[in-house]
Amino acid sequence: MPTAILAPSVAATDDTPLHRFSVELYDRMIRDGTFTDEDKIELLEGVVYDQMPHNAPHDHAISQLQLALILLFQGAMVVRTQSSVTFPNSVPEPDIAVLPGPAERYARVRPSAADLLVVVEVADTTLARDRGLKQRVYARSKVPVYWIVNLADRQVEVYTNPRGGRTPAYRTRTDFRPGQSVPVVVGKKTVGSVVVSELLP
Repeated sequence: MPTAILAPSVAATDDTPLHRFSVELYDRMIRDGTFTDEDKIELLEGVVYDQMPHNAPHDHAISQLQLALILLFQGAMVVRTQSSVTFPNSVPEPDIAVLPGPAERYARVRPSAADLLVVVEVADTTLARDRGLKQRVYARSKVPVYWIVNLADRQVEVYTNPRGGRTPAYRTRTDFRPGQSVPVVVGKKTVGSVVVSELLP
């Protein structure tokens, strides 16, 4: 049986002064070449963060999950990897995002929070950020389902029931371990499942 856990509220604790960027300024700096494709960064809660480099287990998990979801949806949904989405004060790049089609609707504009059905982050060295900062970002914008493929603890954490407001978080967390399958829920409907062990090295 999967383990159900009440997800704790996560709040920022670092009081270090920061320069905050709007999404508009961030996009303008991309357009004018201040930030380029070589800059592995993302905007989270108005702050530009470096993205951690990927290792082989991280890339394996993304590849396996992308393939499993593409086979599951059979073209009914768009499955994007490491592509940016636009939130009010963030431009995250989730490892995987499941979106309604067709794919052409995102050819000239990023998906918004309202488009996201499921987001996934693969975590090894980034686990604290994915459970904290990333969870806040996704919960604040009411992304309905958030997965963390937790390579360190060899489990998939599924967060649901987002709460916005001053302390955004997901109210419910359910863990799935090797030997179990993770249900893929889209719009409150379970459309299939993914075997946990197939995502882990």
